[in-house]
Amino acid sequence: MMKSRISLTEASRRAPRITARGDSRLLEEGAPPTFADLAGALQFALGDGRIWLNDERMVMMQTFVLGYLRRQLIDTIGIDAARTLLYRTGWSQGEKYADLVQKRFKQNDLTAALAAGPRVHTMEGFVKVTTKRFEFDVSRGYYHGEFHWHDSTEAQEHLTHFGISDQPTCWMQCGAPAGFTSTLLGHPVIFREVECAGMGAERCVVIGRNASAWEDDLPELAMIGQPQAKKRKAPWNPPAAPPPVEALPETPHLIIGRTVAIERAKRLLERVAGYDEPVLFLGESGTGKEYFAHRLHDIGRTPGGAFISVNCSAWADGQTPPPLVGPDSAFERAKGGTLFLNDVFALPLGQQSLLASQLGREGERPQLRIMAASSRAPTEALKSGSFRSDLYYRLSILPIVIPPLRDRRDDLPMLIAHFLDLHSRKHGKPLRQISGTAMGLLLRYDFPGNVRELSNLIERGVIYAEPGGDLEISHLFTGIEELPEFVEGLHVSGRIVRRVTGQADAPEGMTFTEIEAETYDKALRAADGNVSAAARTLGLSRAKLEYRLKKYGLLP
Repeated sequence: MMKSRISLTEASRRAPRITARGDSRLLEEGAPPTFADLAGALQFALGDGRIWLNDERMVMMQTFVLGYLRRQLIDTIGIDAARTLLYRTGWSQGEKYADLVQKRFKQNDLTAALAAGPRVHTMEGFVKVTTKRFEFDVSRGYYHGEFHWHDSTEAQEHLTHFGISDQPTCWMQCGAPAGFTSTLLGHPVIFREVECAGMGAERCVVIGRNASAWEDDLPELAMIGQPQAKKRKAPWNPPAAPPPVEALPETPHLIIGRTVAIERAKRLLERVAGYDEPVLFLGESGTGKEYFAHRLHDIGRTPGGAFISVNCSAWADGQTPPPLVGPDSAFERAKGGTLFLNDVFALPLGQQSLLASQLGREGERPQLRIMAASSRAPTEALKSGSFRSDLYYRLSILPIVIPPLRDRRDDLPMLIAHFLDLHSRKHGKPLRQISGTAMGLLLRYDFPGNVRELSNLIERGVIYAEPGGDLEISHLFTGIEELPEFVEGLHVSGRIVRRVTGQADAPEGMTFTEIEAETYDKALRAADGNVSAAARTLGLSRAKLEYRLKKYGLLP
């Protein structure tokens, strides 16, 4: 029986780990990520002042401003230093391009991944890239590519401020493909302009080669701090299966975030760690006040002591909790450690008197540290007379305000990744990632329950999702949450579109599953039965949509 023959492209698609060479001429037309796929990764939260490219925050800036910044750099530090700085910036930008391709789009071959670079570069608006051809051989560390750049903003701004140049001017834009390609291939690839619009050419012509193929010196490597070509690393290759869940050592109660609001809270925490004076944590429910208290205990003067937590609202709820003061009380058990009074403004007046008298009998050096927390405003409790002012001023010597999650949205990607890893380990269920549509919705959701709600959503998604699969909107949201009315995205044509995510227009009585199925059905009918086109509209891969269509019986 004659064996069937398949093309090199098909072999690469079926066995990406076997094919170590690639040629852009063999790439299937429309290989993802297409411009439509990339447009789906770029989303806008217009009223919130944020633009996201997958989980990375972006900004819009006029090319005039970039040109002004470029001129100021050259005038201030000189043309050579400015070239180095901008090249490094472009290289870092290219590394982020590669990170996007690896995280958002699961390619089946390295050729398709490399082909995505010029599309991302074009989409960001710096230049229109036309790929003439590229080829590579991983085993030999070989790469050669030729690209044409049209309407380079960098070249145009250089012309505006300095006139015709005697050398290529697209420094940042040469760094971007170099960083992208080097990251994916695992060895340095240098891109240079052989023609540049900044020198008066009609368009820029760019050649990319592996570092060893350039016969002259390599100043580009020196610009990024690599005077010599580093030893080759293994090129990127999409994993065949999700990595196993491994237990790794973690810092207890590590506070995750880098926004100004959370950094301020962390700095205050570190400053008060070496003292014994009381600390009062203020913030909305779910912001992590007790978590912060645990962190302060860990880095404080008595990390080996006990951490005793008391729920002060228990008295108001008619419960009979363990005594706050007296023999075998919370106060006694916390000596040598920390006493944490949660929801402190709910403490009854009788218990407040006992606590105030106990604090008044303490010597010059306390035997324990008191931390308190409340989601209620102190002024409200004091004005109503429900909390003693003398006790309040004793407990609030060192106040720390924990910001709500909606005020630290730039921390969301880090927190999402953290909780996904945490709950995957907890339940022994490895997952690939959160889908682009689900991530887009999480970045816009207001989280009335703050960090606690985010953790619960991710844990729910981990439990509901298929092992080794992606977390989708249907896994995270049950339909009872108050979702945004719309999510802004970028259509491939360049216009901003609104994608409805809520249920405001859904027929009364429909379940979330029925709404999901109807959404897929409408998208398929709107695309005249074209599954690929419907998938692009929904921001899904074709395989994912086809799976869901089969699941709901929407395919023949």
